[in-house]
Amino acid sequence: MGRALAGALLVAFGALPARAQVGTLGAPITVTLAAAVPPSLTVLVTGGAVQTIPSLTSGAVNNFPTPVQVQTSWDLRPNSGTLSLVAYFTNPAQAMVSGANAIASSRVQARMPSGGIVSFTSIAFNGVGGAGTAGGSLVLFTYGVCNSSACRRQTRTDPLELRLDLTGTILPPGTYTGTLNLRAVTY
Repeated sequence: MGRALAGALLVAFGALPARAQVGTLGAPITVTLAAAVPPSLTVLVTGGAVQTIPSLTSGAVNNFPTPVQVQTSWDLRPNSGTLSLVAYFTNPAQAMVSGANAIASSRVQARMPSGGIVSFTSIAFNGVGGAGTAGGSLVLFTYGVCNSSACRRQTRTDPLELRLDLTGTILPPGTYTGTLNLRAVTY
């Protein structure tokens, strides 16, 4: 017997391990992959976060000294709906208070010409999309539904000008403070 025949007999009878045959495939095993980029929507105040009128004049229009610089950034999925930036007070009847005295949100006015609010407008409307309060809100800008990547992902900085219109109102002396909320929302 030749060596090849002897090796074949040993393999056949289990004396030697068999080699894998060329071209034989094992069963495939799958690995599922997933990666998500969550949508983002942020609002930052990059300047003018504290606004002070050092000497408030009753019965007159009082401008806050500098615009608030508001940066809004978003990265949204296609067909995410309308996007708005809303300014609002939590309690419209007491937008600014000094002890028992208050200035209502209807006396606080804002404008954001780059957002479309060209004239000073009272912060006395309803919110949108769950952002804001009834009678104490103002929509500063709105984008409609957009499918191009240019408007789904964007950053913009807008100046928000504020003033108090106290025409016809005499306030008791005091230091009046309040908090204006800014919130971006899709709906």
